[in-house]
Amino acid sequence: MDNFYKNIVVLGAGYGGITAALRLSSLFRKSYHIKIHLIDKNPYHTLKTQLHEAAVHKNEVVIPIERIISKKNIMFHCGAVTKIDLHNREVSTEDEIINFNFIVIALGSKSNFYNIEGLSDYSLPLQSYEDAEKIYNHISQLCAKASSEQNTDRRKQKLTFVVGGGGLSGVEFAAELSDHVKKCIINYKLNENDLNIFLIEAAEKILPNVSDYIRKRIEEKLLGKNIKILTNSKIISVDKEEVFLSTNKSIKANTLVWTGGIRITDVIKKSGFKTGTGGRIIVDEHLKAKDFSFAYALGDNALAINPFTGLPVPAAAQFALQQGRLVAQNIFNEIYGYQKIAYHPKVWGEFISLGKHLAAGWLALPFSKKLSFIGFLANLFNTAIKEKHIFLLRKESRNWITY
Repeated sequence: MDNFYKNIVVLGAGYGGITAALRLSSLFRKSYHIKIHLIDKNPYHTLKTQLHEAAVHKNEVVIPIERIISKKNIMFHCGAVTKIDLHNREVSTEDEIINFNFIVIALGSKSNFYNIEGLSDYSLPLQSYEDAEKIYNHISQLCAKASSEQNTDRRKQKLTFVVGGGGLSGVEFAAELSDHVKKCIINYKLNENDLNIFLIEAAEKILPNVSDYIRKRIEEKLLGKNIKILTNSKIISVDKEEVFLSTNKSIKANTLVWTGGIRITDVIKKSGFKTGTGGRIIVDEHLKAKDFSFAYALGDNALAINPFTGLPVPAAAQFALQQGRLVAQNIFNEIYGYQKIAYHPKVWGEFISLGKHLAAGWLALPFSKKLSFIGFLANLFNTAIKEKHIFLLRKESRNWITY
């Protein structure tokens, strides 16, 4: 290998990005000519799978980057990426330009409003820690205002909450919202009959990727929390006080939390990468970007194909973690002349939080079998999966101090 410094730049400190940076630091711990750079607009790593809990102040979901990388050979740059220059191999932020020999694209995604009239102006997306804080403050203010509202219709409108999107995030948030708002109603001595929570889904069913058995049980739990599920209902427009549906119905509400879709950041669109479905970067079996041998992509940004099914790998945390480790290993192998490893996604299972010590989901078993769980036991597995990420962060960073 040529004896000169090489810069490896990782864009994004989400699940895949932070894992890739930590694994790179471990692999190159004795390679003093290799410099690893991590860039993120925030000085913390966000546990995005727990944002629904942060939105009701149930759990802390951010870990300072400095704690994670304190013992690692990683230079952190706090700033939003404004440009990726693939020709000159440069990344620009608001404050600096960083050269690279290898780059890992792990910038995550942002909310997709699908050009629905008023949606970007009057909805509250749930994609970041800042979003979760806005939602919590908004709900708290509405409950407080409802306590002194004398007009019945206006009081009910303040206590009507719409969740747009019946996927994983929407279902988990709706369940947490129900528990949280019921506490507010008790504290403010409000009438529970004034409370309405709607879960809106454009497709014919919520959670399209789970089995019919688990979906039915989840729907039962949601209905038990007085959450009204409206399927085959598209949100066609929104204003400050009303949500209009494709069924010619509307809902008077001051709150619409949007979890209905994601899109890739604009900086990736402008970079020159070959992209496919959803604007995700087309990658080969090693997660290398098409036509750019020095660039890798993972997580929401990568259109990775499952070789067993021929279908795109979902944008989920468990896959981003696997991809982060693989990309780091493949960069190491490429620099030192070893054979790169093909990506084969491993499915651990999926659990859906339903609030208050409840969850539903399944664990993967050998021979493509699944073992389903509902209720308290499922919640234990769900908690264990969340804690596993924290454990792996501590293991990779060799920092066992409590985050």
